[in-house]
Amino acid sequence: MVRFGIFEVDLETGELRRKGLKVRLQEQPFQVLRMLLERPGELVRREDLRQRLWPEVLFADFEPGLNKAVHKVRLALGDSADNPRFVETLAGRGYRFIATVEGNGPVPFRVTCDGQTIPLSEGCNTIGREHDSTICIRLASVSRRHARIHVSGGKATLEDLGSKNGTRLKGRRIHSLSPLADGDEIRVGSARLVFEGGSGRSATQTARDT
Repeated sequence: MVRFGIFEVDLETGELRRKGLKVRLQEQPFQVLRMLLERPGELVRREDLRQRLWPEVLFADFEPGLNKAVHKVRLALGDSADNPRFVETLAGRGYRFIATVEGNGPVPFRVTCDGQTIPLSEGCNTIGREHDSTICIRLASVSRRHARIHVSGGKATLEDLGSKNGTRLKGRRIHSLSPLADGDEIRVGSARLVFEGGSGRSATQTARDT
């Protein structure tokens, strides 16, 4: 599992996800992305890509296929060749992945909701119906800004933000900052979340109910 920005790539299943939602990417563009992620910050030559992905194709015939594959990678990432955030073109030579890449290391804190897993970052992680919430839950029982989880110094606390239907921790409605522990159940309106600490596989996902 490799992560960068709001994206993650499962190298075993060949899946690209954006905030936990699968992004369609065909096999050859995915393999191009994979090669770039295997050598972040380094030049991946066009010839290297040809030898690995188009070994039986002549160089002149492979050029259009590679250009199209790189274009599809950029489309999937919302990237631009003119102002790249992820894939940089080194004219006449090849490409370089320029974003910070993280491996499958420990994830200090995360929340699962409706089968999805959301890693929590240092600082404030909001829960609510607002589209820019860290944990976005599209339920009428959830307030626009319902609650938040604050992560600092290896500890996490839960706080209700004056929501209409309240926030419950382990079955009890909270009225002040409450410390969180691994396995704690959180109820936000009618939504159920589970707080987790430790390490393991994670997926950067936005919880949505439709």
